[in-house]
Formats: sequence, C-alpha cells, structure tokens
Amino acid sequence: MPRSTTVSSFNQRFFETVGPHFVTLSCVQLTPEKKALVFSGFLVEAADAWFYVTAGHILRKIRAAINAGGEFDIWRLDDQTAGHQAPAIPYDFDISEWLVVENEENGLDYAAIQLKSIYCMQLKAGGAVAINKAGWGDHVSEHDQWAIVGFPSETVVYDDKSIITGRVAVMPLEHAEEPSVAGSKAENQFYACLKDMGNIKDIDGMSGGPIFALFKVNGEWRYKVIGIQSGWYPQTRTIAACPFATFGAELERLAKQA
Repeated sequence: MPRSTTVSSFNQRFFETVGPHFVTLSCVQLTPEKKALVFSGFLVEAADAWFYVTAGHILRKIRAAINAGGEFDIWRLDDQTAGHQAPAIPYDFDISEWLVVENEENGLDYAAIQLKSIYCMQLKAGGAVAINKAGWGDHVSEHDQWAIVGFPSETVVYDDKSIITGRVAVMPLEHAEEPSVAGSKAENQFYACLKDMGNIKDIDGMSGGPIFALFKVNGEWRYKVIGIQSGWYPQTRTIAACPFATFGAELERLAKQA
C-alpha cells in the first residue's frame, strides 16, 4: 500500500489541485528477485467511463517479464494524493485487458484501461477525480507554466511484507527543442526541460505521469493535462512526452463503442 507525500516545493497549491487526478499502480515483483514497483499514472473520464492512463512502455516491460517467467503479486491502486488516508485499493491486474499503443521507433507511448465500476466507486470515495474532456489540452496552446507529477523510483521503500512507501514529486517544466538524437520520435512527442528537480536525482518511475499546462484566465489559475511522460535525456535534463488529447479522443471513441 504505497504512502504518498510531496517532495517538491513547487507550487503546493497546484499539487493540491491536481492531486486527486494522480494515482499510482503498484505491485511486488516476486521473480527473478522480490522488489516493489510503483508506476505513475492518472485518471481520465471519457464518454462517462473512467480510464487509468500511463505510459505504454511500462506495460511492454511487464509483459516481457511475465513472458520470461516473472511473477507479480499484490497489485494496488493508490489515490492518497487525493487526501485518502486508507490503505491502497487491491487491484485485479490482467494485462490482456489493457489498451497499449507503443512503438519505440516512432515515439508512440500510451497505455490505458477502462476501470470497472467497483474501482471507480472506491476511488471516488477516496476523493479521486478523473479529468474530463474540458480538462484536456495541447502543448502548442499558450500557457504560463508546465509541470509534471510522478513517483520517482529512488524514493520507493518496501518492508518485504505489504507496505510500500515513497514520495510524489511535482516539478516545473519549460519548453525545449527536440534532442538531436530523438529522430523520428519527434513526430509524436514534445519536449521539456526540468527547471528544478528538488532533491530528486533520477526521474525513473515518473514515466506515465501527467504533464499539465497552467495558465491564467481573468486572474485565476487554470490547468489542462497535455501529455504523458515517456522518455528522459539526462544530459540535458529533458523529458519526452506524448501528447494526450489525441489519445483521449481514442479513449472516448472506444468508450462510446462499448
């Protein structure tokens, strides 16, 4: 049951606002070695259905580990950034139910699953909120600030039984040009430089975390989700992100069909 506390000093009020959207997915990998894994993700509402969204390469790595004989247990959804202090929600993980759109060569990196009503009810009871269509944006619109929310792996601590602890990071971003080595990935990604990593040394574990654009309307701060964190260029402290709005539209289409 992951326990979440903020580590970044960046805009505490912003974190308190977007916290209800951020949910981690955690498990214990039993083989080849026993260790806790915590993945970043967020909740989206499309056509009255709730989806959990993260990065596609996370599911690819889990699938590869399973195919190689790896075993995973104690799956949990943790909504404590919404202010919920109860234990994390047990989750019946089935990789065959996930929608994964991921291609290392061209930079596509999306994964999502429509949450069953039992999970939606438990998440809502804990104060979690899915981002509806009005909260979807794009990275080309004017903004005052970008920010990323995630769960760095370096903060994860496991008691070898059932308790997983860690810290949520909120980091400010600014637009960056595509890295010279990005190649064809740049066709499906946008890039941002981390302005302040706080006391975090490595952003491993933040893949799948939401990227928000902040802007003022009539003197009040507003925000929209614009991307999903996908890659990392440590030499220039540049993250790669996949735009969200197009993927959100696909989730909406699938939800309407269902």
